[in-house]
Amino acid sequence: MEQSETIRHHQRFPIFEQLQTDNTLVKMHILDQQYEHLTIVTGIRVEKGIPFFLIDSPADFKQSLDDVDNCRIHFEFVGSDNLKYSFMATGIRMMRDEIRIKFPEVIYRQQNRKNFRITPRIGTKICLDESCHRQEMSVLDVSLGGVLGTFDGADNQFKDSPMFTVGSSLRDIELTFPFEEKTVSVIIKEAEVKRTGINPETNRHICALQFIDLPKNQKKRLVKLIYEIQRDYLKRRVLKKP
Repeated sequence: MEQSETIRHHQRFPIFEQLQTDNTLVKMHILDQQYEHLTIVTGIRVEKGIPFFLIDSPADFKQSLDDVDNCRIHFEFVGSDNLKYSFMATGIRMMRDEIRIKFPEVIYRQQNRKNFRITPRIGTKICLDESCHRQEMSVLDVSLGGVLGTFDGADNQFKDSPMFTVGSSLRDIELTFPFEEKTVSVIIKEAEVKRTGINPETNRHICALQFIDLPKNQKKRLVKLIYEIQRDYLKRRVLKKP
């Protein structure tokens, strides 16, 4: 069961200051509506002792507010400490081109290191070398903490390879993402095999890896890619709505 820490009073300010400094992507969901979007915190204001945070206005946000009385918005994001934060906010003010939202009474920080896990685009690969033989897996899902892949080649390559036993350490793994007409790579210095098995839907071998050594610059790149994928997913879901 997940344990949460509550953040209140003056401790809330450093959270929003860090969000603004890092341009962290924040997922917002207007309750009682099928409206989800990503945004960023652009500033902090204090009016008559009441603190507000400013956000970049996502598409159709103002229109969605017009359709809701006593609007409540759920926010969540992954902080610089790789922990998940969430809070509920009300008290929204439209000030010319600014959107001001009253600070939440409480911000919840999860104590476990669970990451957002997403399904990437088709063609996303895990690439690694074993005794001069290149192995490739198609990525089923990915997060900042690890990746789940399925083998594209002959399954006997998996069975005969000691590198894919649980607890094995893999080094210099290349995670490749197709984007438009180019491929973007993330290099994981070390990962550990956490789980193996058979995908019942495809009857193919799968392998779950946990990232042990993900360099800071590569982590930033992976964060950006994960949110680009999520942004694209949300955009496509909106376009499919009747």
